Amino acid sequence: MTVEPDDPRLRIETLTWADVEPARHPFDPDTVLDVVRAVAPAGGVPEPYRYHPGRGFDRAADDARWDWQRVMGAALVEHYGSWACGWTEQMAGHTADGALVVRWSGARDSITTPEQTLVAVAGALLDWRTFLEDLAELFTRHLPLPAEPRAAAVAWEATAASLVAAVAARSGADEHWYPVCALTLKWFLAVAEVPGEDHDALVDDAIGGRFWSSVSPLGAEVADAAESLAARLTGITPPPDDAWPDTWPQDWPSWRSTELPTAARAPRVWPPVVPDALAVWRQVRQTVRWEQGAEHVSGPARTTRDGVAEHLARRKYGAEQVLAAMDLVRADAAEGGPLTFARLEAWQRKVLGVATAPFRTTPAWARAGRERYPYRDELPEVFEACLAEATDPAVPLPSRATRVYLDVLHFHPFVDGNARSAALALYFVLAREGVVLDRAAPLLMTRWPASDPRDAERLARFVATLVEQTRR
Repeated sequence: MTVEPDDPRLRIETLTWADVEPARHPFDPDTVLDVVRAVAPAGGVPEPYRYHPGRGFDRAADDARWDWQRVMGAALVEHYGSWACGWTEQMAGHTADGALVVRWSGARDSITTPEQTLVAVAGALLDWRTFLEDLAELFTRHLPLPAEPRAAAVAWEATAASLVAAVAARSGADEHWYPVCALTLKWFLAVAEVPGEDHDALVDDAIGGRFWSSVSPLGAEVADAAESLAARLTGITPPPDDAWPDTWPQDWPSWRSTELPTAARAPRVWPPVVPDALAVWRQVRQTVRWEQGAEHVSGPARTTRDGVAEHLARRKYGAEQVLAAMDLVRADAAEGGPLTFARLEAWQRKVLGVATAPFRTTPAWARAGRERYPYRDELPEVFEACLAEATDPAVPLPSRATRVYLDVLHFHPFVDGNARSAALALYFVLAREGVVLDRAAPLLMTRWPASDPRDAERLARFVATLVEQTRR
């Protein structure tokens, strides 16, 4: 098996429990460091990052560090199997004195001396393997689940809370903990043979937006998520006076505890109400003065620079794939014709390196859970109609490019890579009429508000300004 650094198999979210179950993948912890030394990328470990006051940021050196991490990850997966790609997920491990420490925090922070770097890689892989072994033990402990509905609801609550607690205990204050938590629950659903194929939607509906990256979850928040998942699985919602199961992990109090005095009980923490960002955008979209928001401009307008391509080329991961997708966009723009989901999907297949990129069928979240994009059956058809408006000559080109850019961001059509898809859609609309922005970073790096029609009109005028600056 040959694994390239951009191989989709290096993405943890693609892993099934069969991919990572320790019993299926023999492993000798005593030889890990020797393996890491043997498969380390040729050319040695890059220079560590050091801050130098007065010097500019050395992007080439930083890219070399991240490239080294990707190649190392590919080598570990090729040697051990796809489960090894989790070594970068920042799972803490125990030191000799019992303390928890994260041994790998990304290439920029963790590359030091050559030997220390290889030791850190080996330690991170060992910690990830230990985490998987702990999960396997937890799965065995909680299975099989009882069949009687009430008993099953209690068991599911305790199980979900136990699994969330296990992940949070190792990485509760790290930005990676939430995806690993969701993946752990999906693995357990598969092992428990929960019927249905849409485990992603089940977990996302139960815990989506409930936890925050870089913040350890409160016990009551974990309890609330566990109850929500159990209710979806069993159809049973416990009454408010029902005591929390005795199997609640780590003796954390929940809002349903009856074993504590009332004054000492943890109050129930309700998750914040997350607005429907897509519904807001669809309302705003109807009231924006697209025809008057910006002046009509026409091509050609281009220089020797391609600002969108330059910006996307700076990505740490997947730059080659998104640039390959841009070649498809340029060809489609030269051919003309409307913007369709079929075109968008073809570009996205190249961006993500996948065989298919269908319209999502589950709710989507963004900005650490602060924005929610629900799924409705009519969304694919509505989105297709919105894309068709991108080539309406009655609307000024900057307004059309702005509108389709915001459409893709808010409809969030794909499970991943929607910001890149939005950039490609904007590029197509402009390039189709001979406009290639020579500067795009200010546009693509800014999170533009879209809760007010005036915000969208200001963005359209900004795109018009970028076009005029390119023309000069």
